[in-house]
Amino acid sequence: MFYPEKRDGYSRLGKIKTDGFVLNTPALLEFDGKPEISVDFGKVPYALKFISETLYERLKPSETEFNVLAGLNVLSPRQILQAFEDKRSLKALYVVAAAIPSNVALLIYLGADLVDNILAIAKAYNGVYFLGDLEVDIFRLKKFPCGCQYCRNQKLDGLSREEIFEIVSGHNTEMLKLEVEKCRYLIEREELRNYVEAKVKLHPEMTAVLRIADSYGDKRYFSRFKKSRCHFSAMESANRFEVSYFLNRALECYKPVTDTVLLLPCTARKPYLTSRTHRYIRSRVRINVNEIIISSPLVVPREFELTYPAVNYDTPVTGHWSEEEIAFVASWLRRFIEKGGFGRVVAHVEGGYRRVVEKALEDSQAEVVYTAEDGVLGDRSIERLKEEIAGFKKMDLYSQIFDHMLRYQFGIEYGDCRYSGRYPEIEMLEGRERVARVDVRYGMLDIYEKIARILLDKGIYTVKIADFDFTNTIFAAGVLEADENIRPNDVVAFSSSSVFGVGIALMHGKEMEKGERGVAMKVRRKFNL
Repeated sequence: MFYPEKRDGYSRLGKIKTDGFVLNTPALLEFDGKPEISVDFGKVPYALKFISETLYERLKPSETEFNVLAGLNVLSPRQILQAFEDKRSLKALYVVAAAIPSNVALLIYLGADLVDNILAIAKAYNGVYFLGDLEVDIFRLKKFPCGCQYCRNQKLDGLSREEIFEIVSGHNTEMLKLEVEKCRYLIEREELRNYVEAKVKLHPEMTAVLRIADSYGDKRYFSRFKKSRCHFSAMESANRFEVSYFLNRALECYKPVTDTVLLLPCTARKPYLTSRTHRYIRSRVRINVNEIIISSPLVVPREFELTYPAVNYDTPVTGHWSEEEIAFVASWLRRFIEKGGFGRVVAHVEGGYRRVVEKALEDSQAEVVYTAEDGVLGDRSIERLKEEIAGFKKMDLYSQIFDHMLRYQFGIEYGDCRYSGRYPEIEMLEGRERVARVDVRYGMLDIYEKIARILLDKGIYTVKIADFDFTNTIFAAGVLEADENIRPNDVVAFSSSSVFGVGIALMHGKEMEKGERGVAMKVRRKFNL
């Protein structure tokens, strides 16, 4: 029986419990001895489905306990993704004879809960030795270069071929096992995607799979808010879910209050207002206009800088912008400027950032003024900027941040409140009662009783549970109904006939409703009805 515990996109942590045996997933099944669990492999691999679906249905595995996916090595990238999508369910997914150290992270990212060492052993008996992500001909080496329990840096001289194959088989399995354990650690930290983007560059076909995956399949499994840091280091970064969702949702929710917008460059430190550059500019210039920060691949209105992934990401800073980067960022900058209806644009940028602005506004009707005459922090630049945005009445930035984050996260509006706290740890108060606070770790709002009641009244981001005693965990077996828009890590309002409260989802809404096992949410606070 499989019990899912935590999601990071399609990948997940869980436990397989059978006959008193517990296996933490994702896991490696070792076939050099007796495997930990018994699986019905059926008579044919999944690949047959693309040739004869009727024959496959007749000869496929029974899949009573596990979904089984075999024959991936003969499928095209799009067929591989179709196979994963077809097998995706609350059962554990076992991907057969496909894993090696260089690709296992991608397999787990796509949803594999179990992999095996069959391919690693087969390669060993062909003389292939895993040296990190490389595959080396063992007979071109004078000794085993690894110090693991199988190799111990011993020389090949004097060993029979069978002894060599046995050592290589054990070593290859050990290298694969380490990669699986690394993936389990990264899923817990919600950082698997960063690792996968680096690994797929080793093989063009893996890069193709990832690129297609970003526009393929059910994206309800992916979180809008995460506690991990996004590394935007590859071309594929612009297509990852966090980027596409943020840009589209922020654009949808954007409601600026001035007709002038100030464009600023991003900074290494996040959130931007904690950086030396942005703090220095604000110490010299009174800014009461809307701001948009230009980065790659993000375009971030100031109102959304505490929202994930804008609140926590890294991107290479070289001063060089590729034409692809400029085109991508400029297209989104233009959309935000058009959505804001800005008649005047003050661009306090230089270098590649200026090229982005010029590209974005090359045929715009808006008035554009460039103020960075001697660098963004130079005295002439600061004085020029001060002149160009003078005369606007004071704008309450904290109010704008909370208004936009509530709209982005829940699609709701809330009345006037007061705001307190030291940026970015700020909170929203009504009288002395806390209504919401910025959860900087996840880049989202944490909510309290009043907003929880609003969500329950509107029936959005809500979960209805049965009447039972619970502490800090609610299991899927206790869920009666759940909003289908809920994603993992969403803040939700839950209720039974006697209590309601606030929790953080660990599944998407449909998984909660049809789930018979696994953790649906963690409870943050509860109240009596």
